[in-house]
Amino acid sequence: MLVVLVISLIATSIYFFYISLIRNIKSQEFEPATNYSPLHYAIIIPCLNESKVIEATLERLLSNLGNRDASIYLVDDDSDDDTVEKIKKFTDKRIKLIEKKKPNAQKGKGHSLNLVFEQIKQDFLHIDDKSIIVTIIDSDGFLCDDAFYIADSIFMDPTNDAAQARVKILRNKYKYNFLINFQDIEFFEIIDNIQRFRMHTDTVGLGGNGQFTRLSALKELENTPWSPCLLEDYDLTIRMLLNGHKIIYTGNLIIFQQGLTSYKRYVKQRSRWVQGSIQCIKYVPKILSSSNIPTVGKVEMLYFLLQPFMNLINIFIIAVSAYLILSYIIFHLKIHTLISLILMLLITVYPGYIFSKRYCTDINRITETTKYEMILIKMQGLLMYVYTLLTIPSVLLAFFRQIFGFKSWIKTEREEDS
Repeated sequence: MLVVLVISLIATSIYFFYISLIRNIKSQEFEPATNYSPLHYAIIIPCLNESKVIEATLERLLSNLGNRDASIYLVDDDSDDDTVEKIKKFTDKRIKLIEKKKPNAQKGKGHSLNLVFEQIKQDFLHIDDKSIIVTIIDSDGFLCDDAFYIADSIFMDPTNDAAQARVKILRNKYKYNFLINFQDIEFFEIIDNIQRFRMHTDTVGLGGNGQFTRLSALKELENTPWSPCLLEDYDLTIRMLLNGHKIIYTGNLIIFQQGLTSYKRYVKQRSRWVQGSIQCIKYVPKILSSSNIPTVGKVEMLYFLLQPFMNLINIFIIAVSAYLILSYIIFHLKIHTLISLILMLLITVYPGYIFSKRYCTDINRITETTKYEMILIKMQGLLMYVYTLLTIPSVLLAFFRQIFGFKSWIKTEREEDS
């Protein structure tokens, strides 16, 4: 039992030290460019059974672009719904549809991205590849109104090779959903703080949605840019950082996307991400020996890559701790035990409350939120530790799949666009 308590204390100390580092980091924001941009955005939207969302996504994207010079590559991964038919309704000449068919289809998102990457290289063979910005948008995603102007501002600096947008989960203003709001607090606030911190360690991570990268940087990578890794975005991040490329994050460049209302789909999605992180552990020797990544950056990346293993240990700690707490409550409930339990509760709820409080401030800047919603969100913040417990099945599933060699892509089904 002493070993469990010591491990728990060390893990808690590391966690709170990390929280204290990231919670007060200011965002480096880029003002939207106002002058003419010579940049050309080659936008890739991977599609697999996206009938519920693809029309709305394309309409919003075309509205975002206006008359801007751009190319939109939609790669259909042999959908069995009417995704392709809905795409073909659009007559904008910037839209290019690429259809994959089995057996060369449904091999993961990275496979589709690489196929389009080869097409982009051919399409812009005689154009300066530094001016071509390869942009990844999920089929349920849409960018903030001034996104491309902010991206212009970032990429007008020739030292910036890639950028990642801040992720905002879409909430249904007519129906409060706890799982959706947990995801929104996680992405819009907690991950935002992590990315801000990474700006100081030079280890900003690329995500699967709202990813901007110079074509020139992608061409410099060994093999294809996107690997079969189940977390292909972070795999790409690692290889770009090893190559010495600079990745930017700014909080005012926002990508909106659907959250998951189904816990079953949530577990499947997170298990894929966790398994992808496990697969990326192979890069640790290269990261540690790299001259392009600063020491503090190596520590940050190592902390991230070890998360699945730390979470696995944490599951054991949670189980033992729950047993000990129940035993004390039933058999040894005394005043000092009660005080200890109250302190443990405060330690548990503090980080979630802090992030949910800041989330309320940030969310009011971009959308109207009622006082009732604010109260609910702050109360929900007290339960963020419960949200971490919800990830336990995904961690166990990820390790099971990795150990027994299951490496297929687990597709997350879309919900109706609202």
